[in-house]
Amino acid sequence: MLCDNCGKEPAKIHYKEIKDNQTTEFHLCEKCASEKGIQIPPTKQAFSIPNIMTEMVEEVGATMSRCDSCGLTYKEFRDSGRLGCASCYGAFKEQLKPLLRRIHGSNVHIGKSPHMSQGVFEKRREIETLKADLQKAIEREDFEKAAEIRDRIKELESQ
Repeated sequence: MLCDNCGKEPAKIHYKEIKDNQTTEFHLCEKCASEKGIQIPPTKQAFSIPNIMTEMVEEVGATMSRCDSCGLTYKEFRDSGRLGCASCYGAFKEQLKPLLRRIHGSNVHIGKSPHMSQGVFEKRREIETLKADLQKAIEREDFEKAAEIRDRIKELESQ
């Protein structure tokens, strides 16, 4: 199949665009796709969790910290994609936070809860979030907002 745009090169990028409930399909060569601003995926890159984790963690910046319990260095973790023990989470805490947030959407474990007690956990979570917001409002010296948040926390705690 040839490129829909230039008609000369073989189409390697197949792109669908949905606009106003109408689907348009394009078959483009790499050159025409890059000219249109379509990002071309990297070629022949191995998909593995250690590779993905290593690339994500490298962005944080590699410091030469070491786990006191097992002796694993941060560089060894980056190379293998595996932590050595439970203490590694504490040793590499700052480097792992953005990584876990990117992989799981949050660096705080939420988990599942029984149906009966779900409302209790939601209220606790909301109170924790409000307390963090309260602290930020106080730091910004936005005392009116802080008073509103404080009242909301008291209301939730009384329920």
